[in-house]
Amino acid sequence: MRLIRSILALASFAVVVPVAAQTPTAKSPAKTGTTIQVGDSLDLKPSPELQKSLDELAAALQALALRIANDPQLRAAAVQVATGFVVTAQQVVSEQSVVIQEALKTAAERIATAETGRKRQQTTRP
Repeated sequence: MRLIRSILALASFAVVVPVAAQTPTAKSPAKTGTTIQVGDSLDLKPSPELQKSLDELAAALQALALRIANDPQLRAAAVQVATGFVVTAQQVVSEQSVVIQEALKTAAERIATAETGRKRQQTTRP
């Protein structure tokens, strides 16, 4: 049971990191005549306590990965859990495909609208 919790924590961490790395969309700058430079990345500096916790987590995950690699029973259990994650993800995607398609369509429309507005602003600037 402890192994399954560890693997679930590892999988959760693997999902959280990419999501946390995404930056929020930038709003158009106010028309005050000043230009705001918007970066395409986010620079995060963890506190010393968070950095220590992340280092400990990385060490624990590395130790777990070594245990899984060296123990055939743990490896089989890890593969079984990973297979369950894949099956669950496939079910969610198939059940939510209409919602996902609508979200992608809406995002594409918003991007097209923003691009059109940006091009208009560029052509109207002196």
